[in-house]
Amino acid sequence: MKRALFIIGFLWIGVHFLHGQSWLIQGTIENAEEGPVLLASFYGDRFRVVDSMDTTTGFFYFMLSGDASPGIYRIIYADRIGEVRNQNRFVEFIFNQENIEIFVASTEWGPTPYFENSQENLVYNGFMDFELGYEAELMALYGQLYPVRTGSEDYDSVVKRYNELQLERARYMDSVTQLFPELYAVRIMNVFRAPLVPGEMSHRQRIDTLKQCFFDHAAIDDPGLLSAPVYTYKLIDYLSLYKVDTLTMDQQEEQFIEAVDQIMVNVSRDQELRGFVVEFLLEGFEMLDMERVQMHLADLYLDEACESDIVELVLSRMEGYQKMTPGEQAPDFVLRDVEGRNHQLSRMDHPWVLVMFWSSTCESCHKMMPELHEWYLSENTLDLEVVAISIDTSAANFESMYEQMTSRWITAHDPLGWHGKVPSAYNVYATPSLFLLDRQRTIVARPVSFRQFLRAVKKLDP
Repeated sequence: MKRALFIIGFLWIGVHFLHGQSWLIQGTIENAEEGPVLLASFYGDRFRVVDSMDTTTGFFYFMLSGDASPGIYRIIYADRIGEVRNQNRFVEFIFNQENIEIFVASTEWGPTPYFENSQENLVYNGFMDFELGYEAELMALYGQLYPVRTGSEDYDSVVKRYNELQLERARYMDSVTQLFPELYAVRIMNVFRAPLVPGEMSHRQRIDTLKQCFFDHAAIDDPGLLSAPVYTYKLIDYLSLYKVDTLTMDQQEEQFIEAVDQIMVNVSRDQELRGFVVEFLLEGFEMLDMERVQMHLADLYLDEACESDIVELVLSRMEGYQKMTPGEQAPDFVLRDVEGRNHQLSRMDHPWVLVMFWSSTCESCHKMMPELHEWYLSENTLDLEVVAISIDTSAANFESMYEQMTSRWITAHDPLGWHGKVPSAYNVYATPSLFLLDRQRTIVARPVSFRQFLRAVKKLDP
């Protein structure tokens, strides 16, 4: 046994001597299943596996090189509790140029890591425990503040405690920062500093204050924190201040454009950091089908150094959009309507044509199309024809909405959706997309709402 330990120690010294400083991450996982244990690192909100090993007893170890980036890392594994096997279990920890020993316990709250002599993780876990208690009490107090009941003794005491609690949090963060100014955990903690919001404020005043002061104590200015999923949470928290369920899609996009501008003012000039924020926002608004916000980001903030699939997608859209702006010639097409009749754009005998792309899942389409159809039937003195092209990939969804509309204009359905021949020719990536064309089939306007359509047609020469 002593001989085996001597050989292991000799090999460890040899590896250290040949390759310079290395760091040991080791530990034991309670109830671990036999099989692989993975070590993953973060970049923004994504993680990638950097090493792996097989375990039979729950014991694991990994070596990190001396130049490994400080940040949050993840241990991924499988365990078995009773007869239940749990796949993709994980715990996270901070690595910052130190050896780390972890014991992963199975608790009723899930896997819980315990650390031996890691100041980084002791401070970080202390902050997380504090924050959970703080958030629970703050939200409970906030629930008692609304609706406002000024003048009552209970209300005054709740306001007082609400204000005291925020001060206690600020003092806690100040004390930890003063004691451990060099820790990566402290850098993470300080990202979540927040302005003090008096409990006397109304809900609307609170939201408006946070919109203006959210980044005052914690700007997005530390590129080293890209190795932890912290800035993404901060960005989502800030954007949530601008989310209003009662707004139309157009109004909500206007709100998010304002939020984007406020965010970018508070991002440092570091190229990598700004590139990450822009790409994260582009991807998020792509998922929300908010094309106008993406175009705004691309126009003002997209740097040539940004490289990703989402950046290439937005740039290709911008290039396509430049071909589909007022003054440009609209692509000709031939399509078959729902009645089986063929229509060629260039041969339509109407001085004006509105080409509209819509879908049954588009909330703005549901609102705009009945208004537009009413105008088409009763106020259309321009002899304007409407060609409404559905990009629903579901025939059932299209037919359901078409039956509700009973429209009198030309209606066609392209089951290939965005990838259909006509939507692709018009560089359509959002619904509704409207193109107002003159007799030469030149684009006159690209309204995004019924109100904008009305303004555009008022300018037309009958």
